Amino acid sequence: MINLKINDTVLDVKEGTTILNAAASVGIIIPTLCYHKDLSPFGGCRFCAVEVSGARLPMTACNTPVAPQMRVLTDSPTVIRYRRAILRMLLANYYDAGYKRHNEKFVIDEDNELIRFAKQYDVDVASAMAKHPRYLVDSDPNPFVWVDRNKCIQCLRCVRACAEIQGRFVWSQSYRGYKARIVAGDDSTMLASRCESCGACVVYCPTGALDNKMSVHKGRADKLVRTTCTYCGVGCQLDLNVKDGKVIRVTSNRDDDSFNGMHLCVKGRYGYEFIHHPRRHAKPRVREYLLKNEPRPAERGKFVDVDWDTALDIAAKKFKQLRDGGAQIGTLASGRLLNEESYLVSKFARQALGTNNVDIASNLYSRNEADGLLDSLGLPAMSNSFDDVAADAQAFFVIGSNLTEQHPVFGARIRQNVLRRRVKMVVASPDFFNIEEYAALSLRHQRGAEAALVNGLMHIILEKGWEDKDALKKYPHGFKEAKAMIDGYAPTRVSELTGVPADQLYAAAEILASNRPAAVLWGMGVSDPEATRALANLQLLLGNLDVAGGGVNPLRAQNNSQGASDMGCAPGFLPGYQPVSDANARGRFEAAWGSPIRAEAGMNALRIIQAAGEGRVRALYIVGEDILNTSPEAAEFRADLEVCEFVVLQEMAASETTRYADVILPDVSFAEKTGTFTSAERRLQMVRQAIEPLGEARPDWQILAGLGGRLASGWDYATPAQIMDEIAALTPIYAGVSHDRLQRGERLQWPVESKAHNGAPILPIGSFGEVSWAVG
Repeated sequence: MINLKINDTVLDVKEGTTILNAAASVGIIIPTLCYHKDLSPFGGCRFCAVEVSGARLPMTACNTPVAPQMRVLTDSPTVIRYRRAILRMLLANYYDAGYKRHNEKFVIDEDNELIRFAKQYDVDVASAMAKHPRYLVDSDPNPFVWVDRNKCIQCLRCVRACAEIQGRFVWSQSYRGYKARIVAGDDSTMLASRCESCGACVVYCPTGALDNKMSVHKGRADKLVRTTCTYCGVGCQLDLNVKDGKVIRVTSNRDDDSFNGMHLCVKGRYGYEFIHHPRRHAKPRVREYLLKNEPRPAERGKFVDVDWDTALDIAAKKFKQLRDGGAQIGTLASGRLLNEESYLVSKFARQALGTNNVDIASNLYSRNEADGLLDSLGLPAMSNSFDDVAADAQAFFVIGSNLTEQHPVFGARIRQNVLRRRVKMVVASPDFFNIEEYAALSLRHQRGAEAALVNGLMHIILEKGWEDKDALKKYPHGFKEAKAMIDGYAPTRVSELTGVPADQLYAAAEILASNRPAAVLWGMGVSDPEATRALANLQLLLGNLDVAGGGVNPLRAQNNSQGASDMGCAPGFLPGYQPVSDANARGRFEAAWGSPIRAEAGMNALRIIQAAGEGRVRALYIVGEDILNTSPEAAEFRADLEVCEFVVLQEMAASETTRYADVILPDVSFAEKTGTFTSAERRLQMVRQAIEPLGEARPDWQILAGLGGRLASGWDYATPAQIMDEIAALTPIYAGVSHDRLQRGERLQWPVESKAHNGAPILPIGSFGEVSWAVG
């Protein structure tokens, strides 16, 4: 430990600690401009300078390590004069070009750290700053980032943020002296320099030289509401900036300790305008024939705006008529609903409609990424956490996932660990993905050949004796049969089946076997349960399970696909992966819901739609999903919807699916409701209402409660928190979850077994069944 004195405080800190961090450890705040805790120290602006005994000049605190018996003054008269001089020097090359002036009077922008410090140190901005602009304002065509080099102070935060957080190296410093400036690429444009428009450079810029182009003229928000992103399964935390009842921008939470921190992707940071989409449904709508109690015409007829009671009465009456007549009804839920809403979808299908025909709508075009894990490893989700996978893995095997596009913030973290820690990465895909640029090896295989590829890798591992023998002893069940199957996948045969040269197969197997633990990551490209089971076998073989940095890690497609699965939006499972065939599980839900539940699994999403086209499913209830705009099979599904007798569509805005609906129930965006999402890593996080519902739209849970209450009892819900309490009472993996705990900031990853339990960052294999080697 190093002993030193800062102002009047004597302290001991670890060797290598900087003066800045040593001071912060005892509550002494040293002002900074070029420094940020998320970035490597630079020491360029010198604003953090402090007086050190024995030193001729003030020294930068951000990159000067402490020394034994060091004496530091952070606010001496010398230091104050020095900082004022630094501010005047920085302001001499700073010019506000007008977009934040009002009536020729300079307005203090509280987000501008330079101006805030100038005010704090009594430096007159108007007299100190440059008198004329040197550069064009909004000088880059990037649609999201406003560039004004007149306000740049060469702190290089943008350069470091792009390189160290996003891993794209778009920005750099060019030219010298008075002409020095930041440039994109070879002094071209951001997009030409392969910018991914994540906005990291914007959020770390201290002066507004880089700003949010979509909201630069919209002023300050009235309030910030922290919530969870609605795009992918990473579950990034963000702040909705609200002004006059409208979301005007999205920002990162500077004090957040979530996985993403201040990092967001282009979708999360800039893709919020759908909230106020001009084609949003303002009122419930029904076809005219339903109001007139006439037979349905061939083209369904025109829509008529109605009140909520009328719409819900019509939908409930038709569902009841079909249910009581023994007709099949299918329910499809979006993977973007709240957990509480997904639970009610499952309950509605089974209790109010009397059917297990319920599934996640995205399974129409992509099988559940976790299919196959439950029956081999007893896992229905990622075994590990984003943090430990990124930080502790010694190798990455990415298969069937366009990682930096489909899960961008996690993809950027993986990319950073490849760059920083030199982690070796193997990428397997039929198509080129951007993440391959950082791969030690890319395997370009035939489409649908994932299982053969993985079985071939295991063949080589066994041939070379690279398997983890302790793991084989620990989990022997089914290994003999699995090995007999793997023996049939010799490299020459696998090369023929996959199109991957044998030497690349050997190289990939060696990378994974010699760098342990290795994490396996896959996405929508692995849709065959046989391939999923092969990946589970691979990790068993290498001993990469139940360890940080390893595991089997399916990356779910939508932001709450995991939560929808957890909540029983599946034809064979009740909430919490309790099989409908299990009499004890059925009994618990029957007692709580007051209705019998069928013991036979229902139809999956694809079979539901196909059966609707065949006339075997006579009604569809589609909640929160435009199934025609998100599926490559849209032409076939369009024909199926055309002939379906009755379609109730719960959606926010007019879509391709709208024309086939008989009843439209307008729901709201994530910004207009409160509840929870569950990320791909099994983490529960709050979604908080930021604005009032637009028009007469309602949250999905309220619509489901209104519809369910017309068909059965037990639908008197006042809040989403009440629904979560019911979930916890019936679902062991959510038993300790509550809105109160999440609102307090507790970080919960299921299984959360009680109110005193914090969950499991690593989900032990066998949690939901016996561990068994899979065959085929």
